[in-house]
Amino acid sequence: MDLSTIQLRAFYQLSQDRNFTKAAETLAITQSAFSHRIMGLEKELETTLFSREKGNIQLTEAGESLLRYCEKVYRLQDEVLETLYDSSSKDLVGTVRIGGFSSINRSCVLPALAPLLRENPRLSLTIHSVELDELLDLMKASKVDFVISNRPSPHNGIHGEFLGYEENVLVESKKHKFNGHYLDHDSRDVTTSSYFKLKPELDKKVKRRYLDDVYGLIEGVKLGLGRAVLPLHLIANERDLKVLYPKTKMRVPLYLLYYQNSYHTKVEKAVITVITEHFQKMF
Repeated sequence: MDLSTIQLRAFYQLSQDRNFTKAAETLAITQSAFSHRIMGLEKELETTLFSREKGNIQLTEAGESLLRYCEKVYRLQDEVLETLYDSSSKDLVGTVRIGGFSSINRSCVLPALAPLLRENPRLSLTIHSVELDELLDLMKASKVDFVISNRPSPHNGIHGEFLGYEENVLVESKKHKFNGHYLDHDSRDVTTSSYFKLKPELDKKVKRRYLDDVYGLIEGVKLGLGRAVLPLHLIANERDLKVLYPKTKMRVPLYLLYYQNSYHTKVEKAVITVITEHFQKMF
């Protein structure tokens, strides 16, 4: 079976726009012709690539797999064309797309990628900060190529590279008296309750306040809004914070997740190298 290039382009555009009219306009064809290409591809593959419910267009599992194929082909194509255009250039060209959680992205991911981005000015970058339970969905929807997670992937097709442990400690303000509150991201955040398992003598009947992201938590503790369990590497230089129970550290494993492929682009190989080396030095 040979996949039609024009049908794949139509599929890829719809996967980006999630709107038939907009995707057709982007490709400068009529909506009827565009729909025909999508239906022709689905007929050729004998599968449904998009679900269309209540006006929302979503990729099916087969569609997600085809999208990853398209992105791999287009990146390899760009890499080959760049080499043919300028065989002497060693610059990397493409996009780095990575997802993680707030305590890791700013303090670890950016410093890890910075030298690579400075040395290769034609590389673009997209970083997504989301909750831990949303990270794999980013990969499945092909919005990112790499994810920093606290657990290995449950899917056989996704490789998990162990990076080390992020150590978390309980802290409070040095300036303000503890008021009985504990700070978390949101009501789903289990960080504080997980720490309590390490310190059973602590009072579990506590009041909670939610400050969304880790940097909000740090500021909240400094302002005396409550205690919080925070990554040690983020608060090491915070003079207004006091670490309680310094010997009790909650260790959170870190993994770099990415789809297993028989061939990775130069950009993908470079990202894997700089992330693993930087994290393993830190943790």
